Amino acid sequence: MKKKILTTLLLAIAIAAGLFFFYFNNLRLVNPKTRECYNALKDSLRSRGYATRLLVISTKRYKWHNDLQVKFSGAAKESRHLSGDAIDFIVFDINRDGKTNSRDVDIVYNILDKQILKEKGGIGTYKGESSFINRQMIHIDCRGYKARWAR
Repeated sequence: MKKKILTTLLLAIAIAAGLFFFYFNNLRLVNPKTRECYNALKDSLRSRGYATRLLVISTKRYKWHNDLQVKFSGAAKESRHLSGDAIDFIVFDINRDGKTNSRDVDIVYNILDKQILKEKGGIGTYKGESSFINRQMIHIDCRGYKARWAR
């Protein structure tokens, strides 16, 4: 009985890891324009002397996944993730001050807003949220027009 439980648990962990690394966090599933913007952000951070401590946590979503996000985390019903146009990522200590906080998010936001996305895409921040992941998360997409939001 213990062997069966352990086998089932290991299988569940393997499936979850596979979903995370090959689906949820897969930049190959993202629109090339959005992927280029994300890569341009990393290049810009490096050229300014910042660290590129970013972790992509969501890319293209299938409808079933987006429906779960709508129900449990307040995601948009018609999310740009459905078409593969969006990337959500967590910003860690990029300014190397030993803290991961809103200053890091602000640096990334300003580079995206003024240098990379400008009038051609969306940027969302969630700094007002209570959880660490949401506070440090940024959403970007290449929707073809300017959109900004913050919570």
